[in-house]
Amino acid sequence: MSEPWKVVIIGGGFGGLSAAQHLNSNVVDVTLIDRRDYHLFQPLLHQVATGSLSAGEIASPLRSVLSRQKNRCGRLADIILRSQ
Repeated sequence: MSEPWKVVIIGGGFGGLSAAQHLNSNVVDVTLIDRRDYHLFQPLLHQVATGSLSAGEIASPLRSVLSRQKNRCGRLADIILRSQ
């Protein structure tokens, strides 16, 4: 079997999480880059502000959302793009 394709997803929002969850990890090696380590469901922020919900109810760690995939934790300081 050939080496898996490498896919980089920038952003852990709804689109990034959906793509990461649906890509087959046997065929594709997925790297998800986000500035935060949690997914925030922003439509419910007003309910947190009014005290109807706690902040933990609308924010989920990316590692738990993507628990079926391999997870690695790291910090990306800079991205340097080189033209070829």
